[in-house]
Amino acid sequence: MPTLTGQTIAEAQGAVRALLDRTLAGSGLDSNEYVALRVAIARRADDLAGFLASQPQLNLDADAAAALVRGLQMRGLLVEGAITPAGTELYQRVAEQVAETTTRLYAGMDENDLAAAHRVLTEVITRAAST
Repeated sequence: MPTLTGQTIAEAQGAVRALLDRTLAGSGLDSNEYVALRVAIARRADDLAGFLASQPQLNLDADAAAALVRGLQMRGLLVEGAITPAGTELYQRVAEQVAETTTRLYAGMDENDLAAAHRVLTEVITRAAST
C-alpha cells in the first residue's frame, strides 16, 4: 500500500477545489466567495475579513480578504459581515448543488475509511498549524 504523502494530499486538495469550481460555474460565486458566505451564514463574525485571512486554505492576505468582503457587500450579499436575504438565497441554492456533488464524490466509499481519512487529515492540519 502506498504511503500517504504531501503530494497525494495536494493532488486531492487540487482535485476537490477544481470540482468545487466546476460546481460553482455559472452561480456568480468563486470558491472563496462561496466559503465567505458559508462562514457568514454559520456565524456572525465581527471581522469576517480577518477570519477569512486567517484560513490558510483560502490563501488570502488581509487586503485580499477585505476586498473579497467588500465585493460581496457591493453585490448586496453581505452587510457588515452578516449575510443578507439575497446572500442567503444564493448560498442555499449553491450549497444544494455542492451537497449533491459531494454526495456523488464520496458515494460508495467505506465509512471506516472515511473516518480514518478524517482523523489523519485533522491531525495533519493540527500539526501544520503548530509547526
